[in-house]
Amino acid sequence: MTLKIRAVMAVVALVMTDMVLANQDDVYFADSKNKFLNVTWANGSKKIEGVVGSEGENVRELVDFNGGKALHYENLASRSPFEAYFTLSRNENQILVDCIYASIRNEQNGILINKAVCGLSRPLVEGYEDTVYEFSDQWKSETASVSIAPVLKIPPMSLEVKEAEIGSAELFRIYKDKKDLSTLVPKVILRSGTGKYSFGSSLVFSVYNVGTLTAPVYLDVSIDGLAKKFVRYDRGAVEKLF
Repeated sequence: MTLKIRAVMAVVALVMTDMVLANQDDVYFADSKNKFLNVTWANGSKKIEGVVGSEGENVRELVDFNGGKALHYENLASRSPFEAYFTLSRNENQILVDCIYASIRNEQNGILINKAVCGLSRPLVEGYEDTVYEFSDQWKSETASVSIAPVLKIPPMSLEVKEAEIGSAELFRIYKDKKDLSTLVPKVILRSGTGKYSFGSSLVFSVYNVGTLTAPVYLDVSIDGLAKKFVRYDRGAVEKLF
């Protein structure tokens, strides 16, 4: 009888909180109500206060992302969709933010910004979510001047927006109608000379090193959902597509 009661209590505890196994060594446990993240590994653990749960119009939660663990942040007060994923790792007893993957719309024209910055290696502390604004403001500024007039015509005309260059290829996002500017993911293509390669409507992140935001070092493509490991295309892999 005692065993049954303990089992029920354990199930209830898991329902009320978010527990995620990182690997054989690390266990990530998020308590959204009390707003702390606890990471346990062989011979050690770390508790970080104030990094999960809701804060005003901001929502933060532990999720599976790109085959690992991340903190998902969403700014509900933004005039357009604003989400970011902060990937996590551990160096001895320190929990670090490695990368930030952003999924943002420019509020002026609806242009999608799926970009990431890696090489951060910043300690996870309260207020970590503000780090995304170090990069998102620049990304929004770069897309603010894009004219969406062709998409607004009746009938709409396709609009190709160049986002980046990687190796000899250029990355474009294609907007075919108003939904691509709000709820749908625009198709992504690469062009190199006369060649073209399409990723379809897969979610494609152009990924940059923290010190160089002018050209991506690789592309991360989510084919089977954000939780699963992404398919990575560095410059060499991109060249082989043509």
